[in-house]
Amino acid sequence: MRFIHTSDLHIGKAVGGFSMLEEQDAALKQITDYVKERQADAVLLSGDLYDRSVPPAAAVTMFDLFLTGLSELGVTILAIAGNHDCGERIGFANRILEKRGLYLEGKLEDPVRFVDIPDQWGAVRVHLAPFARPAEVKSLYRCGSSMKTFEESFEEILRHVTYSPGGRDILMAHQFVVNQGLLPELSDSETRVSVGGTDQVEAALFQPFCYTALGHIHGCQQIGKQPVYYSGSPVKYSFSECSHQKSVLYGEVGKDGKVSLERLPLTPVHDMRKIRGRLSDLILPEVVSAADPEDYILAVLTDETELLDPIGTLRSVYPNIMQLKWEKRALEQDGSVIHEDIMKEKGPYELFADFYELVTGKAMTKEQEAVMRETAEQAEEERS
Repeated sequence: MRFIHTSDLHIGKAVGGFSMLEEQDAALKQITDYVKERQADAVLLSGDLYDRSVPPAAAVTMFDLFLTGLSELGVTILAIAGNHDCGERIGFANRILEKRGLYLEGKLEDPVRFVDIPDQWGAVRVHLAPFARPAEVKSLYRCGSSMKTFEESFEEILRHVTYSPGGRDILMAHQFVVNQGLLPELSDSETRVSVGGTDQVEAALFQPFCYTALGHIHGCQQIGKQPVYYSGSPVKYSFSECSHQKSVLYGEVGKDGKVSLERLPLTPVHDMRKIRGRLSDLILPEVVSAADPEDYILAVLTDETELLDPIGTLRSVYPNIMQLKWEKRALEQDGSVIHEDIMKEKGPYELFADFYELVTGKAMTKEQEAVMRETAEQAEEERS
């Protein structure tokens, strides 16, 4: 059985005030092309299909066109809700749509819903476990014991899984999965659903499955040594993802249940990158032309003096600049304090000189010293 695994589409998301619909549309078309090229039997969409529980109309239209295009290829489509989705909306008319090979699982079921996908060796069983909080799991399965963590709730979910007789089972889930407490590589665009580690689920729980298709984390990665994978998001949603090569995972399930995997790259319309330097240097033609100036840009300015409308100046050559930062030395947090007796020993000029050096990392120039001494003396005269 051949499959394409992706997740965290977040259709309708905006980053830095810029709509990502163009990027998302391009990624979805590339995914459809891969499905056709590889003659995939199934597409696994592991949650966070939309960015909001009530997505905008344009996002719904885009997702509709994507699903329609896949359906016309005759591929089985399996999708689960993530923590950003509204389960009831995702699961609307799912019993009708499954007749066309489209399975949209918005809410967890008892028993856990599965779909058998036939191949030359029988069938691969795909289990659909949409995102659910511990309280929902406890209510659904009528658990009498206390259930506070996501790991406890997922242990309960797995008790309601009907495994295939052939032992070739795939699990689709949208969870924060760790390996012996070791966290996955994280991005700034992800949203944790709890604090204190209660959202963590150990990868060892997925040992019975020949492949676990995860969603929730935006970087493509394997968790532990078992076939437990995050596909990652198909689009970059934060500058912490600049180094990511976005992709989808293509897998083939063999007769013995072993899965061979391949990452298929996705090419963005506009990449997301950081630039750093003085404003006058960043707008030089040779610097601007070194990469696509229409990329989504985070500019870090190293200028020490005030600038007039730096964002406007940058936008004149980088039209899709998203964010501007100033590089300044942070105050040292060493736990030391300035005692009152020390402050009494130093005058306004000495205190400002210390503060200036702490913030900038260097002493004032002679011209700055002269100006500051004159200002401090005037202040003292006015106070007396």
